[in-house]
Amino acid sequence: MYRNRYQLHSLPFENIPDPRFFYSSEQHREALAAIEYTIRMRKGIVLVTGDVGTGKTTVGRAMLQQFSSTCTIAQILHGHQTGSELIHHIARSLNIESSDDQSDHATVLESLKHFLSQRIAYGKPVILFIDEAQTLSDEALEEIRLISNFDTNTEKLLQLVLIGQPELRDRIAHENMSALRQRIVLAKELDPLSFRDLVGYVSHRIMVASLIPDQPAVKFKTEALRHIYRFTNGIPRLINVICDNALLLGFVKDADEISANMVQQVICDMVPTIGQLKTINDHQPKHLMAGNE
Repeated sequence: MYRNRYQLHSLPFENIPDPRFFYSSEQHREALAAIEYTIRMRKGIVLVTGDVGTGKTTVGRAMLQQFSSTCTIAQILHGHQTGSELIHHIARSLNIESSDDQSDHATVLESLKHFLSQRIAYGKPVILFIDEAQTLSDEALEEIRLISNFDTNTEKLLQLVLIGQPELRDRIAHENMSALRQRIVLAKELDPLSFRDLVGYVSHRIMVASLIPDQPAVKFKTEALRHIYRFTNGIPRLINVICDNALLLGFVKDADEISANMVQQVICDMVPTIGQLKTINDHQPKHLMAGNE
């Protein structure tokens, strides 16, 4: 409803992992660089973890966009309970002919290894991208370790990107996962945004969505952004929800600036939906320090 009013070609605060809106805060930039390094240098496994809504999947999608023209990509977006289920899913994702459910595990593994070797020869190596990896069983994680061993005398046949919530990191730290842990080349943990990053994040998304990026038709006042930060604790997914609703309210009020009072109204209306999070009158989160502003 507010797109025309604010001269936007798309909605800036949709909760979908659109790489166009990737905001390169220092930690998100480091996570993307870790993935890129691991893939380009053919190192093996990279792990990115973080709480719900901290932007893990967006980092992953930015990586997919970056490598889509030079690599063959298989995506696994949900967990599996057995190693066989996972391998069959990977094979189907890569359109490997012997990947029907009647094929035995060893046959599918052999077909997969042959396919990976072919992709290397054709100059389009395979990336296996697994989102929500914390939903994989221990058996499926062990299968990941096994296929990470596929290599030639000079290079890895498969690059793996694991994206998951913090419990995945905890599970991999357990002693029974030591073999898998030793194959993880780089691991990055994403935290909520600082206030400074929140300011840049909101501005960046509005700019990307604007018909005239250098002259956005709407802005958030600083105090409005402080209210958003206090309520969301810097979690991008919640920031998106609040900002989207604030822009809708701004449209209704025919306002060019989103004020603190407007954000306060949105937050009060949304507490029953989002849950009893911090209200703007509560104390500030411990990571809202002068140095972050």
